Amino acid sequence: MTIDTQTQEADPLVRFTSVRSATDYSIPSSPLILATVVSWILWTFYLTEFLFKPISTITGLSPSIALGAIGLPAFVATIPVAYLVYSIVNRRNEHFMRSEGFLWAAIKQLKNSTSSTDTSRMFAINTAERDLWGAAVNEKERSAYLWGLLTLVPFAGGFFLAYALHRVTNDFQKHEEREFATIEDLQRGAGLPVGPLPTQTRRWFPSHNSIAYFAVSIATAGLFSIYWLYIAMQDPEAHFQVQSRLEDEIQPIVGRLHSTGPSRQVGGAM
Repeated sequence: MTIDTQTQEADPLVRFTSVRSATDYSIPSSPLILATVVSWILWTFYLTEFLFKPISTITGLSPSIALGAIGLPAFVATIPVAYLVYSIVNRRNEHFMRSEGFLWAAIKQLKNSTSSTDTSRMFAINTAERDLWGAAVNEKERSAYLWGLLTLVPFAGGFFLAYALHRVTNDFQKHEEREFATIEDLQRGAGLPVGPLPTQTRRWFPSHNSIAYFAVSIATAGLFSIYWLYIAMQDPEAHFQVQSRLEDEIQPIVGRLHSTGPSRQVGGAM
């Protein structure tokens, strides 16, 4: 989709929707997950050799050489794991930033196009603004580079991996609830009908118990984290699809209201 530069500058909603492919993207999983499995196996061999020295005993190599022969490939195999963690955390940051920018722009345009005497719509717009302020306070950026690097630390990296996944999972679950509640208020503010079920009762991001997942990951010495890492790459995709549809429905209506001014009303439906 080609967006005229002048159109993007004139309408920030168009600009924020045009960059979705750079923020709401899929992360290929198959080869990288295989590297994660290899990394876990090699670090298990490393620990076994460190404690019981079976390889040095069988081969006659010194324990330090045997550990080095296992440790180096284990570390190399962990690099794709660190990249996955970086990608997952960075996607979280980029999506939250773009989504917040879109919603702020929509709220601003609706405020400018709604008469102050239209109390029901102004109430919905002000509620959306309040909810978005709360989301902005709670959805601060997390360092993707830091969490990726921490994952490379031998053995302790398994703890950091599980904790990073816990934070991202928990963040997305809260983000979806706050974000879609804000979008629902924007729909009311634009004069659009809202579905019979409140947004807060619907979930597109899977409802995982991140604390339980974290505990199981630690109890299994990181083995469960491989599965968690895999689903963490897939989990946001349904959320992205639903949000994309909602934004595409809201953007032209809000833009039309903004261009016509506060005297016009919208009676259309999504």
